[in-house]
Amino acid sequence: MTGVPAEIGQLSNLQVLDLSNNELTGLPNELGNLKNLQILDLSGNKYSQMDLDKIIQNLPKNTKIIK
Repeated sequence: MTGVPAEIGQLSNLQVLDLSNNELTGLPNELGNLKNLQILDLSGNKYSQMDLDKIIQNLPKNTKIIK
């Protein structure tokens, strides 16, 4: 898997998202729409820090991000 569908941003009640070890090369901005997200595991992927920075701006401040 090289990408995450943008539709993931519609899962408004999602609290934990484990995308670890999928060799992701990009992250959709729509991840920032997950307003109830508590844990986001992105370890073991090849996304850019710029992609992550855009998403982090919109996530809840208490979201734990595992890189």
